[in-house]
Amino acid sequence: MPTNNQFSINLPEGWIDTTTFTFQGPLDSGVQHNLVVIVDPSEKKDIDLKAYATRQLDTSKIALPGFELISEKEKNLSPEVEAYEIVYKYIPADEVIIFQKQVILLIDGKGYLFTASFSKKTLKTIASEVDKIIASFVPGINYNDE
Repeated sequence: MPTNNQFSINLPEGWIDTTTFTFQGPLDSGVQHNLVVIVDPSEKKDIDLKAYATRQLDTSKIALPGFELISEKEKNLSPEVEAYEIVYKYIPADEVIIFQKQVILLIDGKGYLFTASFSKKTLKTIASEVDKIIASFVPGINYNDE
């Protein structure tokens, strides 16, 4: 099974990793599916998962035209990893409706934001593939801390 192109890099003092990964999925029902993973390295030990997810949700509400919340809930990716899932739709252009699912994690004080785009139809089909991809997530090792 293919994995992403993984690598490690040492950054000098004053540099910050603001990594964003984009994985392209199938074109189906007029939507080019993708999964975007943003790694937020700023220290998160003073905030809980729901509060962090609410911040992300507030940003989406402001930034996305025609934003409509469909659901939000806490869930477990595994017995050790708690997640917060948000599903919403928005209207980026006339006659175009995009559904997005966000899964937010806080692991060892670092935030991980997974965002996937769907049509109404593929929210019921391709979304299960995306859920499996997210469930396979294993955070990286910071070799400088060892």
